[in-house]
Amino acid sequence: MDLAFSKNSVQLFSAWFGRNGSVESFVKEEVRRPPFPCAKITTLPCCSPEEQGIDSERIQRFYERLSREDSIKMQTVIIARNGHIISRAHFYPYSTDVWHVSYSLAKSLTGLAVGLLYDDGLISPDDRLLDVLKDNIPPAARINHKNTTIHHLLTMQTGVFFNELGAVTDTDWVRAYLESGVKFKPGTSFEYNSMNTYILSVIVNKIAGKSMTELLRERIFEPLGIKEIYWEKCPKGYEKGGWGVYYYPDDILKIGLLYLNGGVWEGRRLISEKWIRESTKKQIGTPDESGIYDYGYQVWCKQDRSTFLFNGMFGQNLIVFPRTNIMIATTAGIDETFQNSALYTIVERYFGTPYRPRAHMAPSPEKLAALRAAEPGYVMHNSDAYKYRNSGNKVPDINGVYEVQESDGAGLSIMPELFQAVHNCFAEGLKRFTIRIDGDEGVLTTLEGKTEHTLKFGIGHEVPDCVRYDREQILTSSYAYATDDGGLRISVCFTELPNIRYITIHPVNDGVSVKWEEAPGYDFIYKLMDRSFLGKLVLADRKTKAVDADFITKRVKYFLQPTVIMKKVR
Repeated sequence: MDLAFSKNSVQLFSAWFGRNGSVESFVKEEVRRPPFPCAKITTLPCCSPEEQGIDSERIQRFYERLSREDSIKMQTVIIARNGHIISRAHFYPYSTDVWHVSYSLAKSLTGLAVGLLYDDGLISPDDRLLDVLKDNIPPAARINHKNTTIHHLLTMQTGVFFNELGAVTDTDWVRAYLESGVKFKPGTSFEYNSMNTYILSVIVNKIAGKSMTELLRERIFEPLGIKEIYWEKCPKGYEKGGWGVYYYPDDILKIGLLYLNGGVWEGRRLISEKWIRESTKKQIGTPDESGIYDYGYQVWCKQDRSTFLFNGMFGQNLIVFPRTNIMIATTAGIDETFQNSALYTIVERYFGTPYRPRAHMAPSPEKLAALRAAEPGYVMHNSDAYKYRNSGNKVPDINGVYEVQESDGAGLSIMPELFQAVHNCFAEGLKRFTIRIDGDEGVLTTLEGKTEHTLKFGIGHEVPDCVRYDREQILTSSYAYATDDGGLRISVCFTELPNIRYITIHPVNDGVSVKWEEAPGYDFIYKLMDRSFLGKLVLADRKTKAVDADFITKRVKYFLQPTVIMKKVR
């Protein structure tokens, strides 16, 4: 299986990075995420920061510091203490009342589901994987995985080769996982791999006799008042486990409070205190590139137990400080997979050790009023909305219909490339491009393959809209500004996702020059490909077979930041 997996992966990513035609996925996912439900949020009680012993001015300084950090793109932040929400910040044009993709934050929910079966006496961390799955075990698995346990899956110590690329190169992930070899003896080292969590999801489904979502809904979500949550499923119908959850940020705070209360919610025990304790304590150390946290049972944690973390890539977090009962939920679009971002350093500076809030503080109406006025209106200093908002630049006259050479349009889409890869829905290729601006609003229409996509945007202000892409409805909030060099730059913010698509258009001769960019994007992909053996294989110079930093830089820029010339046809 490893050879087939590697061959398929190289073939897929070579076509994707090469931009020499449309990309054909190895896996066709028939079930797609439903539209955002627009349901009413059930939230924790709210109060002022001072009622929970925290100065409103401190929180405002924290948000302002985040807004000035060039390396991050914050979307939302919610702060709670002692089970009360004390502040929520919206960074333009995002809002906390929209559900959001979790990425690997979903792993902590899978760990919670495993804990329910543990409490029921149906599973133990010491159980062997092959004994639990039992049926249809491939012969190779009886050699490679004979000593792999649930503990190894929970703590990322299996060493299995089959990784996240399996999600787009194979339809039977269980078989592929079991047939895969291992890099090291299970239990001897840490290697983060989402497919370990996927196998835990399969185990929960099989032992519980129901889907993991149903189990969690009955035992955890309904008691906590969590009504709207969606978990993507694999081609065989199991929740993906390690990723794929869409949730309201308020709801993840409820899960955090359940952990802070040792598994008790409103006087009712939902999960054992022992499982919470084992999940949030260090089970294994992690390498430096993973960040400042070690690993428990599908939860990141500090060895001194001062902090634990539910973490999804690009900045989807629940950061919990048990000693002070402070929780911080974030959504963002950061070029990082783990906890190396400045976000965590800033959070630690304002709320980590040795910060000790009081039990309560005297009311401060002026400070509280200043915080509440600022909360809905933060703007990241690295955003176009901040850079160009007072520029007064004239919008260019670019109304028209434009066509692109087929080879130039390969892979291009209104959707970011990174979204296409993670969600296994590759673009058909850009053919035509129409833009109409009337006053302070505009409409962008792209023809990709045989499918037309329409997007509304504002000039100097955001316009909410919805893009329909590969059987999904995806919320957007888009705005455009005239650039200093006579162009128009459209920022397409996907409000349920970490992604932003930037489209910069300049008039040239009988057409336009269009530059395509995205965030997260170049920094993330470059680091990922540069340190990955498969990435270097995909990006190898076909003439010399050598890989060097300059070559990788050029290839990734060509892939993520292409500029195409489009001819005006009417």
